[in-house]
Amino acid sequence: MAATQSTDDKILTAFSELLFSNGYEGTTTKRIAEQAGVNESTIFRHFQDKHGILTKLIEGYMADINNISDSFEIKGDIVQDLMRVAKTYDRVIENHKSLFLLGLRNGYQFPEIISAIKQLPIHLKAILIEKFTGMIETGELDKDVDLEVAATNFILLNFGNTVFKYAYPKAGLNVPISKFAKENIKEFAEKLKS
Repeated sequence: MAATQSTDDKILTAFSELLFSNGYEGTTTKRIAEQAGVNESTIFRHFQDKHGILTKLIEGYMADINNISDSFEIKGDIVQDLMRVAKTYDRVIENHKSLFLLGLRNGYQFPEIISAIKQLPIHLKAILIEKFTGMIETGELDKDVDLEVAATNFILLNFGNTVFKYAYPKAGLNVPISKFAKENIKEFAEKLKS
């Protein structure tokens, strides 16, 4: 038996979908209520206002960021390891694409969005530097690799692909994640090997 979505979840899902397609200004509480199948007053009772829903979406994003290190496994093959990390990055952004896109479109209006969105690269960079350090010690990575630069470049590769995917979906600039991991990430990882 399929679990039914709670009222809060219905509202959050509707808000996220509308936010992605219409932006913040184009997402009204009336439209959220219609899409969620609830009365508009229910939104005000549960979240007070549209910004309250946004705050709850940010909390979900931050919870996922805090759990990202749980899925970060190093198995001794840098190519496969970094391909897995790239897919994890893509999945996190996919699950929170409305916030990601809002940060790109209207970050200046919502400092809390910018603060939240930057946590993924900051957290990922710290994990990468820690893991790369261990890989140098085991001889998997070249000892002359600048860890800061390598971690930053890895993040920029992934960030760039997700920007093209969501900000410019019809431009044909993004690379599907499976191809991106097999080609771009593989080439990047090969250059780090000792």
